[in-house]
Amino acid sequence: MFSEKEDIDYDEAFNFVRERIKFERIENDYDKLKVENDVFDRKTVMNIYYLMTHDYIDLIDFPIKIGKEANIFRAKKGKRYYALKIYRISTSTFNSMIKYMEGDYRFQSIKRNKLGLIYVWTQKEFRNLTECYNNDVIVPKPIIFKGNTLLMQYLGTSKTISPILKDYRGENLDEIYKQIKNNILNMVNKAHLVHGDLSEYNIVINKNKAYFIDVSQALPINHPLAIELLNKDIKNIVKFFNRKGLKIDENDIKNNIQWGIFK
Repeated sequence: MFSEKEDIDYDEAFNFVRERIKFERIENDYDKLKVENDVFDRKTVMNIYYLMTHDYIDLIDFPIKIGKEANIFRAKKGKRYYALKIYRISTSTFNSMIKYMEGDYRFQSIKRNKLGLIYVWTQKEFRNLTECYNNDVIVPKPIIFKGNTLLMQYLGTSKTISPILKDYRGENLDEIYKQIKNNILNMVNKAHLVHGDLSEYNIVINKNKAYFIDVSQALPINHPLAIELLNKDIKNIVKFFNRKGLKIDENDIKNNIQWGIFK
């Protein structure tokens, strides 16, 4: 079995992984070339190599989302699809991560170098997903994390990815709002976490279910910023649905929060 301490030939691992990256490479497509150069650095390649040689994935299919700090790709194992999130080692913002790490009792001993912080940040998102998933919050099911890579449930079909709430065109907005409300309540009251960056951009509608995504910055309820960020999350959601014609009051959510658990 591969471990970070083993002497793995990098060129061999690099070629192994590159042969299994299947999205089209077009010479004039700057974005795709930039994705490859920024994301598939040496340490990332070795982490992906681990996932591939330990039978978690067979190949990387195509980019789902290109972000400032991380990219998400669709990966495949047999006939099953997964989402593979890769935090960029070269461009991730150190200071923005520190803000959410300090005060989180779960991660008191963290390395202050950039690589160590990114690895802990990836672990943090995996743990947040796991705690949400185990407490009835609708989130992508977490599978495994390795270094700066996180493997989780894929939201979409074989042909298309599921839309974020901002781009959703369904008519069942009342039901979607109720699901999001329940997600917030379960995340706070049961998982004891606050999302911290919730909006129509961080919710995916998949098979008529509202999935919370991008939970890396989620905080425990005893964090100094927890109440402030929870109020902001609620305000963002209520504002979005009111723009869509629903008459929602923030107290519809706030009155069901167990505020006594915040200490």
